[in-house]
Amino acid sequence: MTLRLGLITCDTIWEPLRTRHGDYADMITHWLATAGASFELRLWAAHEGHLPDSVDACDAWIVSGSRAGVYEDLTWIAPLMAWVRAVHAAGRPQLGICFGHQLLAEALGGRTTRAPDGWGVGNFTQQIQARVPGAPTQDTLALFMAHQDQVVALPRGAVWLAATRHCRHAMFVLDNRVLGMQAHPEFTAAFMRDMTRDDTIPLSPVQRATALASYDDPVDAVVVGRWVADFLADR
Repeated sequence: MTLRLGLITCDTIWEPLRTRHGDYADMITHWLATAGASFELRLWAAHEGHLPDSVDACDAWIVSGSRAGVYEDLTWIAPLMAWVRAVHAAGRPQLGICFGHQLLAEALGGRTTRAPDGWGVGNFTQQIQARVPGAPTQDTLALFMAHQDQVVALPRGAVWLAATRHCRHAMFVLDNRVLGMQAHPEFTAAFMRDMTRDDTIPLSPVQRATALASYDDPVDAVVVGRWVADFLADR
């Protein structure tokens, strides 16, 4: 049976990057399809005030990235937090990516703040802290990251899965139904290069050069995609 996958978008990719590389839905579709997942994707734009009428509208859910912070006083964030709590209570699998990772943590009892070291942009090594069934068996995972906020406290009962040199709580799982990852496994090296060159993200010349050089190294997006596909399909 094809997985009915709901994507809750929390922003759009800004121009001209969106025209060149697509929006969140395009990149997530390509990432999961490349990993071999079979799914039917439906979209709701939470940042425009749209949420599903029922947690049962899809089999599993993804909350996207965003330029917003979960602690900002934006009218759409509190309803989205209530929504992910309802999804969790119903036992539906859900994945949070970057902002989505932070929002899931915050909504379910954790805490997110601005990162004291500023922006983390590049290809970062994720050091695995714990093993859970179905997860990749590697000791490290290389994934693209682009964030200035991070989770500083996990929800009660969450399993801390991975850390990077810039972000302690880079990945977690809760009740085998909530998976949060600070990284962007859906982003491509071409997108990361263009985004890093864009002046939207304030980086020092050294940070920018280091990030750009890191995109020549491979990432484990397909490995993580296979894990995520199985996680979301476990219903």
